[in-house]
Amino acid sequence: MIIYLAVTRGRLYCNTVCPVGTFLGLMSRVSVFQFILNQKACSECVRCENVCKAGCIDSQNAAIDMSRCVGCFNCLDACPKATISYRPAWKKTQQTEWSPARRGFVVGGVAAAAGLLAFNANIRTLLGIRSVQANPPVTPPGSLNTMRFTQACTACSLCVSVCPTQVLTPTFMDFGIAGLMQPKMNYEKSYCDYECNVCSAVCPTGAITPLSLDEKKLTQIGEAQLLEDICVVYVNHNNCGACGEVCPTHAIRFVDKENILYPKIDKQYCIGCGACQLACPTTPRSIVVHAHPIHKKAEKYASDLQVISPEKTDGQKTSGDQDFPF
Repeated sequence: MIIYLAVTRGRLYCNTVCPVGTFLGLMSRVSVFQFILNQKACSECVRCENVCKAGCIDSQNAAIDMSRCVGCFNCLDACPKATISYRPAWKKTQQTEWSPARRGFVVGGVAAAAGLLAFNANIRTLLGIRSVQANPPVTPPGSLNTMRFTQACTACSLCVSVCPTQVLTPTFMDFGIAGLMQPKMNYEKSYCDYECNVCSAVCPTGAITPLSLDEKKLTQIGEAQLLEDICVVYVNHNNCGACGEVCPTHAIRFVDKENILYPKIDKQYCIGCGACQLACPTTPRSIVVHAHPIHKKAEKYASDLQVISPEKTDGQKTSGDQDFPF
């Protein structure tokens, strides 16, 4: 649908549905400098209208809808008589009337707001429809700390577009008003690939600093927490093991009690990749990754050493270094 609208209607989707386009349009309306079209000098050659990326020029009525303008300046280059000028808004000679384009803009804005309310988990959270998730949000490996990340990130979404697991998701108000559309690690949607550091290689502003793969594998962006009052193993005393099977750092081990394997978290090995949270079958999740506002360094799991559990007493045994304990 978006591709069809882009081909047939230009920037219709951007100007009427996309929340970023809507926000930029509102900013254009109150801009100090605006484009002014001199109706008396206009010959209605429609050259400006043909090159306008936002479709905001109505040459027949000699009007420019600044609520849709994206400031591409193509109209200034295309006009042979210089009837369009870019000057302070208070020097306008006439007031444009309410146009169908503006009416469409408002309708599109309402539709966008309804769509965000229906599909955006962040807005539903603000309204009290909560889910178990990290608070504050987890930032990607290489961002070092939340404050630095939010100050340097421009919400360009390059990291979002190249992420192979799509765990990076643009946010709404997770980082505050100034952090609109900045990405977070959305572990309800996916997980961070243990063998990937692509996001740190494409960031143009240094909000995500480059990390080697070895450095990334020991970067602790968060820490998993087990909620025993929800976990099916602790509540129903049934084996599960989903979290331990997907953990790439062996941070989750199992303690055998009467042939039931109870998960435990060795937090010194956990890097907060979110694989365990995504794999957890309970609703809400019984294992959740909480962010480290300042990233830490995890310990490397020593697979050649026997892991001794402090709870290993009276014949109890652990599955310390087994990939699949069942």
